[in-house]
Amino acid sequence: MISKKERKKLQEVFGYHYSDKVLKILKENNVTNRNGTPYGKSMIRNVYNGLNENKDIENAIWELFLLSSEKNQKREALINELLEL
Repeated sequence: MISKKERKKLQEVFGYHYSDKVLKILKENNVTNRNGTPYGKSMIRNVYNGLNENKDIENAIWELFLLSSEKNQKREALINELLEL
């Protein structure tokens, strides 16, 4: 389950528009609910906000966090490199 402290850190990286990206990761990994249909944005938001617990969705959220963090680090490194010129 995602804690308040973790959610605060996630929000710093994601902002408010994250559910479509999490859905994309779930789709790439062929993760569906027990009925075989893709999870909805509301379920993703519920897991993110700690209302529901789902390990597959949590894993997708953390995967997005890692990908976003790497992108942000690369962007910052590029900006710093450009500013040093």
